[in-house]
Amino acid sequence: MVGKPIRGSWWGHPSGAAIYNETNKLADRRDVAVLKLLDGKVTFVLDTLWPHVYAIGRGGEPWQVTGLSPHSQRLLALVRRRGLIRTDDPRIRAAAGSQVSRSALDLERRLLVLGAQVHTESGRHAKSLESWSHWARRIKLAPRMPAVRAKAELARLVAGLNADFKARARLPWAT
Repeated sequence: MVGKPIRGSWWGHPSGAAIYNETNKLADRRDVAVLKLLDGKVTFVLDTLWPHVYAIGRGGEPWQVTGLSPHSQRLLALVRRRGLIRTDDPRIRAAAGSQVSRSALDLERRLLVLGAQVHTESGRHAKSLESWSHWARRIKLAPRMPAVRAKAELARLVAGLNADFKARARLPWAT
């Protein structure tokens, strides 16, 4: 968008406001899912790759579940049971414990849930967390593929993008 790589945070770049506006437009598209896929950062994923992230998210592989804190385990159980929750819900905060925000981020980075920023009525920020099965029903995602194939295809795609753009983005299972 600015014609060259940005060093540091894009917030301080002269085009920061334009970047912010464009990312919001991208996030609002119906054919884009927003998740923490590359380097634990916000990644925009086109619908052609949704079967891949769904397969990986549902995988329950060791890189996803090993070392989950008790708070994260409780929050994951709540999301899976209810399908969709908000971290500012007092019932969720009471059930999941004091580490809701930290646990939500942990679950997102492990691709165990889909998270989205919510601007609350009070002007604060919260997260909505959605289980993969709820998301698949909501968007009517039918195709399935094995997680091993999905991971291999995404790894090839990211390796190609890294080569093309001289980048070093990493997928969560490769860390």
